[in-house]
Amino acid sequence: MHAASVSLSATKTRLKQSRASRGALAIYVLVLIYASLNPFLGWQFPRAFTLFTWPKYITFFDVFINVLAYLPLGALLASLLRRRWMTLRLARPRLLACIGAMALSMLLSTALESAQSFLPERVSSPLDVISNSFGGALGAMIVMLPIGRALIATVMRWRAAHFAHRDITGWGLLILAIWFVAQLNPAIPFFEAGLISPTDPTNIDPTLNTAISAYDPLVLLPQAVGVALNVCAFALFVSLILHPKKRVLMNIGIVLIAGLIAKLAMAALLLKASLFAASLSPATVIGLTSGILFFLFFSRVGYRWRAFWATLFVFAGGVMTKLSSVYSALDETLKLFNWPYGQLANFASLTRWLNEIWPLAALMFLATIFIRTKRN
Repeated sequence: MHAASVSLSATKTRLKQSRASRGALAIYVLVLIYASLNPFLGWQFPRAFTLFTWPKYITFFDVFINVLAYLPLGALLASLLRRRWMTLRLARPRLLACIGAMALSMLLSTALESAQSFLPERVSSPLDVISNSFGGALGAMIVMLPIGRALIATVMRWRAAHFAHRDITGWGLLILAIWFVAQLNPAIPFFEAGLISPTDPTNIDPTLNTAISAYDPLVLLPQAVGVALNVCAFALFVSLILHPKKRVLMNIGIVLIAGLIAKLAMAALLLKASLFAASLSPATVIGLTSGILFFLFFSRVGYRWRAFWATLFVFAGGVMTKLSSVYSALDETLKLFNWPYGQLANFASLTRWLNEIWPLAALMFLATIFIRTKRN
């Protein structure tokens, strides 16, 4: 009886992981579609299909990015296909998974490169298909090789030790990953919306054409309140997916520090030197400190009500930051960067959208926890 119970529990765990993996795969495919077809404007019948023409100029950076972009896709596809082949009891499931992942990566890349032929601002290339397919195959081989399987097993043990053993935890980790990727855009202030000001520490009011100090209460207060609400909501969100017996506050601090380090590192790498200080405005510092203090109070409530308060704070913080933030067109955003290589427009646009999507995904996740969880 005990063995049967353990087997059933293991099966349920694999099903939960498979659902989260399928969700991650779907999201990643959407990301690739967006990055490949952005800005989705000016569709027209192509004069020539450059997909069959070898490019005149080849840059190592573009090839590297194309390989890197499809590496996670190959890894996700191979993992899911291997489980499928093992369920069907087919011979050599790992080899079949690698072949299937490479074929599907090549199919997706070919489809997207063909679609780029209908967009005047994009250029399709057979080299892109080759590098994308190689990236997919490389990702599949990495997770299927003994060293890759050992690494995955280590990650799964680490996850089991530090995160909650709940059905919904996998989705929470996926949403957390979206948040972290969004932090890689240094032009977006930490836990705010919009963009940093190119004239920080003063903001220019376009209607008055006058300088407004970042320490002006009408500027500082709403921004600091928005950051504080967002930080508290984020900390509550992370606390819901962490293992309850672990040091929750310390782990949340590690996540926040990792996100901030990523933001500052990318600011040093991508932004113009004069804008580096804008990554940490007075409102950000005050809001971070206040948000952590708020979390210390609300972290004492039960699991279900932490989800409730997190939902409320995500909504309120999102509204406050949007009302107090500065938005501009993509062309203006790119002027903040100092990056001589390609792919900058795709990177800036994609991470900006992920930053906008994160609160919506978090709201759905938190509302699901509140509705599903028994009253406590």
